[in-house]
Amino acid sequence: MTGKLLRLALGALFTSLALVGTSLTTAATAAPAAPSALARTVYYSASGYSAEADQAAQIWNSRVPNLRLVRGGSATIRIAATNGGGSRAYPCGLGCATIYIDNRDVAAGNYALRIVAHEIGHGLGLPDTYNGICSYLMSGGSAGTSCRNVYPNAQEANRVNQLFAGRAVAAVGNPEVYARG
Repeated sequence: MTGKLLRLALGALFTSLALVGTSLTTAATAAPAAPSALARTVYYSASGYSAEADQAAQIWNSRVPNLRLVRGGSATIRIAATNGGGSRAYPCGLGCATIYIDNRDVAAGNYALRIVAHEIGHGLGLPDTYNGICSYLMSGGSAGTSCRNVYPNAQEANRVNQLFAGRAVAAVGNPEVYARG
């Protein structure tokens, strides 16, 4: 009798795993999901490039179900304009960064929305790739001034989604500087 119960339990387990695998495969190929009820909220403010910050937040929200970027509140991502020094982010933990968008980068022909979305990516835990490929948001300026892609690719979005799955945000850490390359 014990052997029969064990076989039934194992059968049920394998059937459940097969169903989960099917739903995971379907989810991986489906369009970006709506924000999860468990999405982590990260507040941002923008004293410069305000419209671009709002658009970049919408872009990240549309691609990362475990994240919800919202303007206001106790902002942990702060965006400001500057003249000189290059566009850059000073991350202070997951979901935390001080971001400077250099007006000179925009004047040189770099797409402001791409710069803002890229720098927010640093605040969300992504490093620069410097691979020169426009489809990688985190390639930054290495993709050239003609690159107008403002969307994280699937790999970048999945990484941020993983980072925000079940984690607290804005934990203060060892700050690193990410300059737009």
